[in-house]
Amino acid sequence: MLLNVDAGELADEPEELYALAHLVNVACGGHAGDDASMDRVIASCMPSGTLIGAHPSYDDREGFGRRAVAMDADALERLVHDQCARLARRASVAGATVRSMKPHGALYHAAGADAALARAVVAGAVRALGPAVAIVGLAGSELMKAAEAAGQEGWVERFADRGVRPDGSLVPRGEPGALVTDPTVAAVRAADVATASDARTLCVHGDTPGATVLARAVRRVLDVVAPVQAFGDEAWRWSIAATADRRALLAALRAMPGARDVVVTEAHACVIGARPDLRRLAPLAESAAPPRAHTIRVRYDGEDLAAIAGHAGLSQDEVVALHAGRTYTVSLVGFLPGFAYLREVDPRIAVQRRATPRARVAAGAVGIGAGYTGIYPCASPGGWNLVGTALDVPPFEPAAEAALALGDRVRFEPVP
Repeated sequence: MLLNVDAGELADEPEELYALAHLVNVACGGHAGDDASMDRVIASCMPSGTLIGAHPSYDDREGFGRRAVAMDADALERLVHDQCARLARRASVAGATVRSMKPHGALYHAAGADAALARAVVAGAVRALGPAVAIVGLAGSELMKAAEAAGQEGWVERFADRGVRPDGSLVPRGEPGALVTDPTVAAVRAADVATASDARTLCVHGDTPGATVLARAVRRVLDVVAPVQAFGDEAWRWSIAATADRRALLAALRAMPGARDVVVTEAHACVIGARPDLRRLAPLAESAAPPRAHTIRVRYDGEDLAAIAGHAGLSQDEVVALHAGRTYTVSLVGFLPGFAYLREVDPRIAVQRRATPRARVAAGAVGIGAGYTGIYPCASPGGWNLVGTALDVPPFEPAAEAALALGDRVRFEPVP
């Protein structure tokens, strides 16, 4: 589920808004926007990997593109083409690509209701942006039908910050309930859409009051909420985003009624017990304890240290320096109870697990397995490459929390 934000419309839009979005629909000269504003938005999107979309409209700056303009299909196709092509040129200069097109304001509604206008909008966008462009619009609209007929990818959109009528249409601006400005309401809507609808993207408008607060609440939910997959009657799993706040998610799921056990990994969350009600994650729990920082002394005496050095073409001292020279993050805890997977191992020493696991690895052994390092919390079989022995980690106790928890930060200090 992509969070899309309509932007490039106001001079004082915060850059955080672009980073929170998965997709920014950039005003490209119709209702708002010029070369300078397009360049600014594009440059702000690129560091965070935010997708860039075109946001053409009727040529109506005075009415901010919210007034219908009578145009025949040919003229409308040219209008959409020219605006999209202008954005495409600015993106090309910056080394970026325009991935999608979403009409703005009155044009969005006109193309959603009129088949001829919808075909013109799609044709203008494809001619300017190429056959890979996705078309964003409401489910069942003429715009989505025209995109499908043209062989274009269609991204069905819903709205987090707009009131919706029972028939699915938007409450017109100016009427009571047209705008949603409460971030909790927007977050609950995001959870509903992410788990139960056919939508591909959810919108927050950049000019809605408190847009950044709304976008932050929606993105927080979209990162951790997705359709749930059942495994039997009591196991439930779903995908989470790379940017998810795993520590807060773990705390929220543990507090959920009927959850007997919870596992949060880099890509999934799993609950054992009653089916989780993911609406409860909106707003996501803010009560998780803050991550802790650990410095763990390590005696680098591991029996695989020489083999790692030989594989990397380094000395053993260089391997030790690389392993101890980073701050690691606990990205998951599990498989072996209490075993913390610490990501961000230097690629030069990120050796694969052993082809044949050892029958017994001592508690406190420090190992490397591909891109992870970790400390064995108790004696067990294991296939990680052993580099040393941790001196400061207490033995694992099943009734207690693991010594290293999700999100904690860890540094290793070499000792003789």
